[in-house]
Amino acid sequence: MANIRPRITARVDVQTQELLIRASALAGMSNVNSFVLNAAVEKAKKIVEQEQMLQLSEQDALLLAKALDTPARPNSRLQQAAQRYQESKDS
Repeated sequence: MANIRPRITARVDVQTQELLIRASALAGMSNVNSFVLNAAVEKAKKIVEQEQMLQLSEQDALLLAKALDTPARPNSRLQQAAQRYQESKDS
């Protein structure tokens, strides 16, 4: 059975077609379809990447910076673990 691949088509006006033909030639692409597909994939990747990036408000960004600049104080469990580690290292 043949592997059927999806197809994307678009109808454009003459000016748009001429623009795409010229741009694909300038980009050294073999044909307009390759050019359009390449441009669409690049744009899609940027959109997905932007959506996945963490976006903070200015207030949240300031709180994050302050938290990163201020080291946390070790709690008692961490101090005990550090002491046990040091003791095991010394023996």
